[in-house]
Amino acid sequence: MKKRESRDAKVIHFFPNSYFYFERGIAAFREEKIKEAIEYLERAHELEPREPVVMCQLAICYTEVGQFHKSNQFLRYILENLDENMVYCYYFIANNFAYMKDFRRALQYAKRYQELDPTGEYKEEAEDLVQLLLEETPIGVALENNFAKAEQEFYQYKRELNRYLAEEDSASACQVLEKVIDDKPNFWPAYNQLAMLYFEDLREEEGLKVLYRLLDRSPGNLLGLADLFVYHYFKANREEAEKLYGELKKVVPILTHHKERLAVLHAMMADYTQAENLFVDIVDLEVTDRPRFYYYRAKTAFYLGQEEHAKEYWQQFLNCDVYEREAFPFSRKGEMAHEASQILTELCSEDELDHFIGVYALSISSVRAELLLFNPLFEMSNWNYLEHLVFTDFEYLPEGILERNCKSLIQIWRKLEEEALPLSAENLSFYKETLAAIFRLSEAEVTLDEEQLQGISACLLVHFGGKRVSEATQICGAEPLELPFL
Repeated sequence: MKKRESRDAKVIHFFPNSYFYFERGIAAFREEKIKEAIEYLERAHELEPREPVVMCQLAICYTEVGQFHKSNQFLRYILENLDENMVYCYYFIANNFAYMKDFRRALQYAKRYQELDPTGEYKEEAEDLVQLLLEETPIGVALENNFAKAEQEFYQYKRELNRYLAEEDSASACQVLEKVIDDKPNFWPAYNQLAMLYFEDLREEEGLKVLYRLLDRSPGNLLGLADLFVYHYFKANREEAEKLYGELKKVVPILTHHKERLAVLHAMMADYTQAENLFVDIVDLEVTDRPRFYYYRAKTAFYLGQEEHAKEYWQQFLNCDVYEREAFPFSRKGEMAHEASQILTELCSEDELDHFIGVYALSISSVRAELLLFNPLFEMSNWNYLEHLVFTDFEYLPEGILERNCKSLIQIWRKLEEEALPLSAENLSFYKETLAAIFRLSEAEVTLDEEQLQGISACLLVHFGGKRVSEATQICGAEPLELPFL
């Protein structure tokens, strides 16, 4: 009997790629099966998330089903991150804003498309849209304003500027902005960015001169006033900051980046309802400063009682990868360590004790992120070695008597904060007096015994905290020790 020959069957696997789903999405779109087209295109986008053509077609489909915000998110992402030459996206964005009856932004984007590609594929459609917008909007002609042109010019130099900023070459970045101002003295965004760079380089006087020159040439300039407010806020010049905020909070912003900026300022001043009213009107991909936006959005949501949303926004802030601490920080405790303005007052003080307490408050603060990341004037070069130890939680082992005594004092403060005397304006004198006492003890070469911190705490409470011996003993769990030089 002849042996049966056999062979293994050859199976050819077919793995659909992005192009496969894209083609089917286009076919479904042409047959007006929009939901089916979206399913195919979303799958194509999952396989190639940075393919701009797929994203653009998906955006068009979202427009067809009335998801105009989502469509604009994709279109803006294409222009800002993938391919700035796909200028017809500006026309699609304008169309979406027109559907949403946001005629101001619709006209702005339509005019941008016409200027960037005057003979483009959608030339006639853009002309019709502009004409319609001018008819629909009584002040339409006025909307073809200087800001729209300035924003277009901004994109022309932004790339070069960002390159220098990425290289941390602030001197070259400043030169770019100075040249822009010389060539186009009415190009207001350049003033704002130049002032901020000067502040970050601790060239405060030059930064202020730029802002005052801007406000002299453009009185009432919203971003100029906002930058001046930020300067005075972080310098702890409360009177000046509150006066500027009084002007700014009267403004009803129209442009998205103005809404974003004012929402942050409202949150900085703890006017969370006003902040939320503006935050909710900002589309995600139109955000210009994502870390700042999500930080203050999280803080606003928390203080409005929306804790789940606050934690979501906090996670989005962490996703920006600009901050190392991950724990959700915000607290409703009315203590100095949770009040940015009070910490700034201490940090800006020339008094040695006040400044030290400011550094300590910053090290434990729930608002630490905003004071480190969003303060253009923040610097540590004027801190002494002891303050650096406190800020790093004594990461390096203190060697001298003063350093060891201060480490013990910080341990005492943290314990007393929980049980008796929270760091607050009312208790500030206790913290200053105990710190001064530790300086005196250290100068006399008296070293605190780390095994007897409870008794030392009780002693400090009696001498500087206004507590009776029995109260101090109960709070600290030990009778007060006798310390010299108090």
